[in-house]
Amino acid sequence: MRHLICSTLLFALPLLAQEAAWLTKYEEAKELAKKENKLILADFTGSDWCGWCIKLKEEVFSKPEFATWAKDKVVLLELDFPRKTELPAELKEQNEKLRKEHGVQGYPTVLLLDAEGKKVGEMGYEEGGPALWTKKADVQIAAVKTKAEADSVWTTDYKEALARAKKEKKYVIADFTGSDWCGWCIKLKDEVFSQPEFLEWAKENAVLLELDYPRKTKLPAELKEQNEKLKKEFKISSYPTIVFLDGNGKELGRGGYVAGGPAKWIEQAEKKSGVKSKKPKAAKK
Repeated sequence: MRHLICSTLLFALPLLAQEAAWLTKYEEAKELAKKENKLILADFTGSDWCGWCIKLKEEVFSKPEFATWAKDKVVLLELDFPRKTELPAELKEQNEKLRKEHGVQGYPTVLLLDAEGKKVGEMGYEEGGPALWTKKADVQIAAVKTKAEADSVWTTDYKEALARAKKEKKYVIADFTGSDWCGWCIKLKDEVFSQPEFLEWAKENAVLLELDYPRKTKLPAELKEQNEKLKKEFKISSYPTIVFLDGNGKELGRGGYVAGGPAKWIEQAEKKSGVKSKKPKAAKK
């Protein structure tokens, strides 16, 4: 019997070791996310009273399959709001602040945050165990990655954009946008600027310049000053406004949001700028 108990315990140890490790300190999670280039998976939970939170933990978060998935994909952060136990004052204050900041009203709410703490995705309880839950999470993570890749091809430096346009014999697409509050700006980015078809076309035809006027995030002083100056210079009164420029900063035309995805938008760009698109280079065999 003793041998049987020992064998059972030894068999169980690897499974216990595979349970996911959760952080509870927000700043620590952000530092680790930056260091490892991962997203933060923040679980807003009522661990000792919320039935759906308990089900989510038992059916997904406590499973070895979830731990294996999370190890390579995300930094885990538990933000708990218990009723039967008392959290340390500092932790309670942190969790409440984050709940208000992200507008969390129900539990469980699982947010995907970037390393700066910006919300980039949201989930909750899903039936189907770890396989289905992580599959749905992967879809959101892939979307975030695609958006990040799209963002990386945009410059925010006006002088750099003009210099590149001259050198590469392209024109500048200057996007005057309110990235975190303007609905049409967000639609334009989601439906056109973040799409592979647009990015492939832009690679051959244009230098992409983002001139942002956010309300929820603070721009560096130098960038804010540049954008305000350009807003006045080009007499921008609404967002999104797209200004097509040559390499000398001369305006060629203007555009905005157009329904119909990348193809329709590119068609507009050709008409408004007066510049005929180059064909994408054929892939090397």
